[in-house]
Amino acid sequence: MSAKAKAALALAGLLAGCLQQPDLAYLPVSLPPPYSDLPDAPAGTAIEPGMPIKLDPREQEAVVAAVAKWMKEPGTASFGALSAVKAREGKIVVCGEVNGRNSAGAYPGMAPFVGVIVGKPTAPKFIVVSIAQFGQPRAEIQAICQQSGIF
Repeated sequence: MSAKAKAALALAGLLAGCLQQPDLAYLPVSLPPPYSDLPDAPAGTAIEPGMPIKLDPREQEAVVAAVAKWMKEPGTASFGALSAVKAREGKIVVCGEVNGRNSAGAYPGMAPFVGVIVGKPTAPKFIVVSIAQFGQPRAEIQAICQQSGIF
């Protein structure tokens, strides 16, 4: 086998490996405690629907800033509508959709996300619980949002 053929095979192998790598901008988010315990419900417990609320500008800014940090290229993030409910224990659950450029430079479409606003009303912080473009993680986010009374 010639050196050119070997080089071509090696390059093809490298490219195949790259094509099989998932885009990290859309992998499910996994957070360490104490955030991994949100919303403080034992496993198997149904999520109680909350009361729909409108996010104030500070809360909206906190959501956008926190979600953008998880994007491959934060400056390209564009958001769909944000919807929120206030749970009985006072937590604000927010669901929305985000799109942004991936590692291939393409915009793959809106990915749902869910999270919780914590902190003082004058300085809210948004904790991203999950963002997912495809598959079971996407379905789980949609289920959490529906059970929370959003969508």
